[in-house]
Amino acid sequence: MDNKTIAIISDIHGNYTALKNVLEKIEMYDDKINDIMCLGDLVGYNPEPEKCVNKIKEVCTKVIAGNHDKAIIDDLDIQWFRQTVKKSITWTKKQLSQESKSYLKALNTREDIIINGRKIILAHGSPNKNSPFSYIFNRYDIKGIEPLIMDANLLFIGHTHIPFCFCNKGEGWFQIEKDEVEINPEYNYIVNVGSVGQPRDRDPRSSFVIFNSSKNLLSFKRYEYNIKEVQDKLAETELPEEFSLRLTQGR
Repeated sequence: MDNKTIAIISDIHGNYTALKNVLEKIEMYDDKINDIMCLGDLVGYNPEPEKCVNKIKEVCTKVIAGNHDKAIIDDLDIQWFRQTVKKSITWTKKQLSQESKSYLKALNTREDIIINGRKIILAHGSPNKNSPFSYIFNRYDIKGIEPLIMDANLLFIGHTHIPFCFCNKGEGWFQIEKDEVEINPEYNYIVNVGSVGQPRDRDPRSSFVIFNSSKNLLSFKRYEYNIKEVQDKLAETELPEEFSLRLTQGR
């Protein structure tokens, strides 16, 4: 892949209203988007999992498996999940077609790609295939995966639903708190793209990232969507009310 501009999304969680809105924004982006890539958790929590899986299949060139995706097809032990999350998994299983379940089952937990000669890792929670759903929040968590990523320019992840960018110039990791980041091909970066369908940084707007490889520019994007529409749909299901409240609160 050369001179690509890619959109990286994650953690849709059955929120088709948010997904549709984000895809419309991507379509209108000034630079042509060559590819859309998804870092997992297409399903869970929200009321339209089947529509989300079908849309992701249609528009994304790379898709990574999230923990909710694997839980749905019984590839992940859910005994430690909260009771409300277990209820979500049970409900979501009933909403998905066999075709969608087979699609989720076939997804990998990590993909390595090359853009403009640089290695980029796509993962959901961690690039460690033995523990792909570990959480990475800070530089202390990063230490545990450092040996797996130092040969890559960029690691894109989701899972925490909290966007961030960490950089290492060879002297340790530090956080860059900017909406636009100039990417140096000689350095290492870890980028959490946030969540399309259930942000948890107290900002209810959908979050995703645009990476322009020719300009070496990474852009964090936030967009409002019709939360009330999703809450109305949630009210028609058996899903816990707390899922509806979380959308408004961004937590």
